[in-house]
Amino acid sequence: MMSSNIVLKGSLSYLSLGELLQLFGGSGSTGILKLTSMHTEGPGFIYLIDGNPVDAEYQNQKGQDVLNSFFGWMDAQFEFSDEKILHRKTIQKNRMEIILDGLRMLDDGLIKKIGQTTPKKSKAEIKDESGIPIIKGPLVDYLYIVDEDGFSDGQEIVVQEKFGNWLWVILEGTVEVVRLLPEGQVVISKLAEGAFIGSISSLKEKSNVRSATVTAVGDVQLGVLDYHRILEEFSKLSENLNNVLYSIEQRLIQVTAICANSLVKKIKIHKNMGELKELNFSEKTDDRILKIISGEAVVVKQINNRFVQLCLLKTDDVLGNIPFLGTSHEPHSATVFVSDNFQTEEINLIDLKEEYDELSTTLKNMILHTSTCLSVTTGRLIDVLKNFKGK
Repeated sequence: MMSSNIVLKGSLSYLSLGELLQLFGGSGSTGILKLTSMHTEGPGFIYLIDGNPVDAEYQNQKGQDVLNSFFGWMDAQFEFSDEKILHRKTIQKNRMEIILDGLRMLDDGLIKKIGQTTPKKSKAEIKDESGIPIIKGPLVDYLYIVDEDGFSDGQEIVVQEKFGNWLWVILEGTVEVVRLLPEGQVVISKLAEGAFIGSISSLKEKSNVRSATVTAVGDVQLGVLDYHRILEEFSKLSENLNNVLYSIEQRLIQVTAICANSLVKKIKIHKNMGELKELNFSEKTDDRILKIISGEAVVVKQINNRFVQLCLLKTDDVLGNIPFLGTSHEPHSATVFVSDNFQTEEINLIDLKEEYDELSTTLKNMILHTSTCLSVTTGRLIDVLKNFKGK
């Protein structure tokens, strides 16, 4: 039974399930999301801990398949009750994987639509007419905006391989994220309202080199973020949290480069991983984060019995699922192969979560945006590879 501690209610015809899961993820909410529809027999339930779905239930059925089916409840009513969750974890995917997979399955007709069939698309990922994902961000924290910049259609905001430490949040309009290759320009994604331009690396490195070009699509209004205020907060982070955030961003840079190469059909697909050994994760991987202290790890996606490298991890990079960030490749969505001299040490997840919870809303939003971009870009790469026969 749900308690009366209902903190949010509404209709999925106005706020989609993907948007709801993003909202609860950003706020780290724990509780029960109840769905009711006039087109179904009885309600459905999604159980969340720290913003991540851990179980779903409908008519005595539980798990991932049940949660996927809820993406088809087009005009259901929802109520979120803030309460302690004791359910056993049956869902292993991270939040962004759940959202993106649910939306793709819905588009592909793999999920039955129930009720009104013209829902708003999720803010997590909307695609333009050519299939390029458009990523929006959370609500803008105006306390961290010190100025505004305007850019016109086609104007470059940042340029790949150029130095720059400016940080912006998009107030109005859309921009393209472009990788420059010898074959030409490749559009990876588009960013819209609430998304960030700039990187966590610019806070760690005095001379930050941009990893992609960002160009205005139509007129764009940006909010200039208070760099020194964010830098002051970032400089106080523990070494472990600093390493985690930097490692996630380096993954994004690598996956973006690989995605760009895949779009011009220039990517290596391996029959095997040679002398590297597969890393076996424990059953309690969700409760562990490992920092690499020696050796290397290669994170790969297996498609049609072949391996595609997503990223190469080295000393101080991290492995494992980080539940409160809602993103990871391993252990549930990718395989890890390691060198003979590979060694790790465990990072205390509880301490890390407590420190993360104390961050400002703006810095949290930047981190979650990076995680979202990583998930969306990985998803686009996988979509391309499914139809690509390379060597």
